[in-house]
Amino acid sequence: MPTAAQTKPFKSYEEQIALLRARGLLIQDTAYAQEVLKRLNYYRLSAYSLTLRKEDRFYPGVTFEDIVELYDFDDELRRILFRFSSAVETSARAYCAYYHAKVHGPLGYLNNRWFEDEWKHAGFLRELDTAIRHSSDAFIIHHREDLGGVYPVWVAMEETTFGSLSKFYKNMLAADRQAIAKNFYGLPRAYVENYMQCASVARNIAAHGGRFYNRIHLKPSVKLPEGLKAKMDADAPAAYIYAIYALLPDSSKYAMIRELQKAFDRYPFAMPKYLGLPAGWEKLYSLYGNHLQAEH
Repeated sequence: MPTAAQTKPFKSYEEQIALLRARGLLIQDTAYAQEVLKRLNYYRLSAYSLTLRKEDRFYPGVTFEDIVELYDFDDELRRILFRFSSAVETSARAYCAYYHAKVHGPLGYLNNRWFEDEWKHAGFLRELDTAIRHSSDAFIIHHREDLGGVYPVWVAMEETTFGSLSKFYKNMLAADRQAIAKNFYGLPRAYVENYMQCASVARNIAAHGGRFYNRIHLKPSVKLPEGLKAKMDADAPAAYIYAIYALLPDSSKYAMIRELQKAFDRYPFAMPKYLGLPAGWEKLYSLYGNHLQAEH
């Protein structure tokens, strides 16, 4: 077990502010800085200063407000990605439930013969069973108390997490995955599998207040179209944004781009390159979203 001597000592808000000033950060309003540190936590906020300093020395002219602006931008970005990844989740859940019921029957999802890996299928059922047993949703209570605890796939799927739903889709038979992928505006099956998983990861990060700005590596890597591979890192937030974008209908694609543009306009100190976004990213997304569909 680590000892107290191995950890950094506790610092009061006043000491934290003094330390930031000693490192060259401009802080004009001490009361404001203290209020922000109380609300956000020094360690959490400091992550947004990584692009504004070299080691422990801030670049000349950097202010406390600059760091807060980057945090506020990332907070807005989280809301955008949560909104649009949730839309992807809702559509994916509907597609999977409808198709599986149509082809394999209302309870076919319980039978491992319709899945590639029986152990992964068993793990999915365990997760689902736990979710259903702890659910207080009215429709689950109705099926539990009035219908003998039998849950058709269109009911059961409403209790899955996005991550569990992604695993469910990825473990379906190849023909089933291919058929469902057609709902995603002509995207190839392999891209849908990967993009759904990445959208699930992004949504989880957004839901738990994780950082996207200046985040270097996300996993899994995004399966980018050939034309984008040289323009962005497959592990960067930009690639995850693209994965969500690609799974949306055209009307939502345009809405997502507009929301991202507004966020950069609202917080001009935030730089697209720290999300891995190349110059002209708006046009690139549109071009390669359509290009990927046309190729396949």
